[in-house]
Amino acid sequence: MAKKPAYKELEQRVKELEKEIAGLKGAKEAIQNSESRLKEAEQLAQLGHWELDIVTNILYWSDEIYRIFDLDPQKFGATYEAFLDTVHPDDRKLVNEAYKESVKSRTGYDIVHRLLLKDGTIKFVHEKCETIYGKDGKPLRSIGTVQDITQWKQEEHSFSGIIGRNAKMKELFATIREVTEVNIPTLIQGESGTGKELVAKAIHNEGPRANKAFVPVNCGALPEGLLESELFGHVKGAFTGALRDRKGRFEMARDGTLFLDEIVDMSKAVQVKLLRVLQDSKFERVGSEKTITADVRIISAANRDLKREVDRGNFRKDLYYRISVIPIHLPPLRKRKDDIPLLVDYFLEKASREGQNTGGISKDAISVLIDYSWPGNVRELQSAIQYAIIKSKNRIIQPYHFPIELKEHNVEQHSRGPSRKLDAGSVQDAITRCGGNKAKAARFLGVGRATLYRFLANYPDLLSSINESG
Repeated sequence: MAKKPAYKELEQRVKELEKEIAGLKGAKEAIQNSESRLKEAEQLAQLGHWELDIVTNILYWSDEIYRIFDLDPQKFGATYEAFLDTVHPDDRKLVNEAYKESVKSRTGYDIVHRLLLKDGTIKFVHEKCETIYGKDGKPLRSIGTVQDITQWKQEEHSFSGIIGRNAKMKELFATIREVTEVNIPTLIQGESGTGKELVAKAIHNEGPRANKAFVPVNCGALPEGLLESELFGHVKGAFTGALRDRKGRFEMARDGTLFLDEIVDMSKAVQVKLLRVLQDSKFERVGSEKTITADVRIISAANRDLKREVDRGNFRKDLYYRISVIPIHLPPLRKRKDDIPLLVDYFLEKASREGQNTGGISKDAISVLIDYSWPGNVRELQSAIQYAIIKSKNRIIQPYHFPIELKEHNVEQHSRGPSRKLDAGSVQDAITRCGGNKAKAARFLGVGRATLYRFLANYPDLLSSINESG
């Protein structure tokens, strides 16, 4: 018969069990603390982790991924197909093929793609993935990370609220950085709607006067007498209706920036007075003899070639050279069409932030936007997108949702047909000759860029073979 353990032996075992339990509790607390720190780290880095059981198709997401995708873990059935539904429609095929190829080739993948959230918000994510295989070589599960890089992407293609990745825009960003620290008169020239005031604000906001006033005045919207009072102010009784003393824009902009928009329309008489202020930093209010001094940075803008207006005798030459020490030229939208998709994404996201749900935009609609000449530039593009959002009623924007000008242009382009019929051989030769630059290849072929893009969309294998041969 087995001997019963003595009391002291039982007591010793209890103590050992208590010690083990305490150790397990400590381990549990350590795990919980570790998980808590991991969640904090993921949230800080905006990076979540996931795991897909390939056998059962069950997908695990960390809390941070649910936050990035703006989804409720209790309502979202996490499967691979459900994940694909959250990917931007234009990137869905890319993501699916990248994943399948990575499993097949055992290479993993490292890609950047977009998400289209339920409220129409577009996000950029950086995703990495590796797959684990069994002894028989069959894939068992895939593990990976997703990082929200939306802000980084926006900053990469923007500067102080100005959107663009075109080479001319990159040059513009560099020029703004160079002039912000120096108080030198700057002249911004460009067609209406190109964003001249945005550039002026960027120069002000990125410089040492950022915490002072930015005061705009439209020189073309006011008659001569009113403009003089608007700029320099007036005293009570200076003219009929002057019932009290009033500060002018120069005084309002003291130690800050005065933005003289459409200065090309300023009358000769006001030009003379402005020249004196720029030379001496002194002026008098209308009807007053008291001289006022104000330290103001002057940024001017014109929607016509100011040098040509000087040659025509419409603008003083001495004033022109005084205000254009640093000339900045803004390109029209038709000269930077590669920025159109980027601007469209920005306007759609902005609309979403303001409470307008959108379903995204189709490739055909983007092609229409790229084909159009945009006489109203970025301002017209923004209006067209706002119109299309209303017309599409939360569905994907199609060409027929655009304003009449764009629809008529689209019909006209299709009725004409491409200026030259494309074939796989000539396209491959052109892209190879142009070093892979599709915009140059389109010019080489004598067709519009959108025409070439549509051709390549119908022949994906052709583009793949070009990339592989390159």
